[in-house]
Amino acid sequence: MRLRQLPHQFVFLATGVAILQPRCSASPAKTPKSWTLAATGDLIGDVVATTDPRTREVWKITKAADVAFFNMEGQIFDEDTFTGYPASENGGDNYYGGIGGGPSYPPNETVALASYGFNLASHANNHAWDFGEEGMVTTHKNLQKAGISFAGSGLSLADARRPVYLKKGGRRVSLVAVAGTHTPQSVAGPGDPDDNLQPRPGVSALRATPVTVLDKVKFDTIRDIALAQGQVLTGEETDITLYVGQSPIAWSHWRLGTEAEPSLAWDVNPDDYTGIIQLIETAKDNSDITIFSLHAHEAASGADESYIPIQPASRVPATYTRNISHAAIDAGADVVLIHGPHTLRGIEVYKSRPIFYGLASLTYSLGLNFRGYSLPVEWDDGIIAETKFEDNLPSQIILHPLVHNQLTNDTSLTDRAMPKIAPKDQARRILNDIQNLSEAFNTTVVIKENLGYINMQ
Repeated sequence: MRLRQLPHQFVFLATGVAILQPRCSASPAKTPKSWTLAATGDLIGDVVATTDPRTREVWKITKAADVAFFNMEGQIFDEDTFTGYPASENGGDNYYGGIGGGPSYPPNETVALASYGFNLASHANNHAWDFGEEGMVTTHKNLQKAGISFAGSGLSLADARRPVYLKKGGRRVSLVAVAGTHTPQSVAGPGDPDDNLQPRPGVSALRATPVTVLDKVKFDTIRDIALAQGQVLTGEETDITLYVGQSPIAWSHWRLGTEAEPSLAWDVNPDDYTGIIQLIETAKDNSDITIFSLHAHEAASGADESYIPIQPASRVPATYTRNISHAAIDAGADVVLIHGPHTLRGIEVYKSRPIFYGLASLTYSLGLNFRGYSLPVEWDDGIIAETKFEDNLPSQIILHPLVHNQLTNDTSLTDRAMPKIAPKDQARRILNDIQNLSEAFNTTVVIKENLGYINMQ
């Protein structure tokens, strides 16, 4: 890799885009009873050849699965021939017109991933537009050449939202991929033929605006600031926006609540929400197993996950992610895969369907120190979440703990970003961590030897 660089009341609108696909025929009578999904997190480090037996054990798991999933975090292109340029925003540390850039990988690395069994990916994330349209399109072509199906970005909103279908293990599988965390510039749009406006390429976004909820005393201070800005208020407002400059990106949103402690709520764009749910329904109507993928870094309190020691609050998912996950399962999703956070988060079983709130990293190259910042050891952790299906229903989850060999921060190792089966002591630490995080969702993780188990039925 080259790294340049709540419970809240939704408003539902009867709008959104549904891409109709031919309804699939019933699965044949001889369809195998068992089926397996191996899910991992973000690709944020180079895929290199290695003789490390711990990495080879990882590939045995992904090769044995019917579908192996990862989040394609960044772009795939040959830097010697790529003619594109970095976008004015990227998903990392560049704001408003810096040099830009972001993680990119040569095409041979996705070919290698395909040889390790990976056949399904999300390309809806905050790095999908780091090199603009050309970077996105080139990435699409290279994923296709490698034989990896993907969803989540495209040349229009309809294209970005469209489910991808693949036939594996005697099942027709669908993926709907969405980015809650994304750059404003990367949001795909529908266009308007009546006004001669062409569709806009980008990612399928779930736009969620954070709103700070305050008690009356604190909210009155916000009201005073709004009055000082020249806003005309009646005194009855329960929501106030403070306007700073022309761009909504710089505005802040405040709401009157009853609790003494401030909290965050999230206003979800109703068109995004409704369109995504409709697409999940369409995907389920046309497949045996439906996967919903969401890229979402946000924590419920807005806490930063990079502090040492790591803050427990940073590992609690934002309420909008839990809301959309439940709604996705209600609409037909059989499993929800959330990635983006650099640490693992808990697992919930909702209506006998698993929700993985944070899968961390497949490959990880940042180490314990990055650009002058020390990072928590938990960033080095990962898992393969192996979900077994019986008769198209999730029956068991097996958690395989991973490390990336950077606990010593040895940057001389060429395979330092590669996932490795965690040794016994680290495996127990990681599994205990997931076990504790999952208790908040009333999920029981049973630890046996170096594996974690969740029984679904």
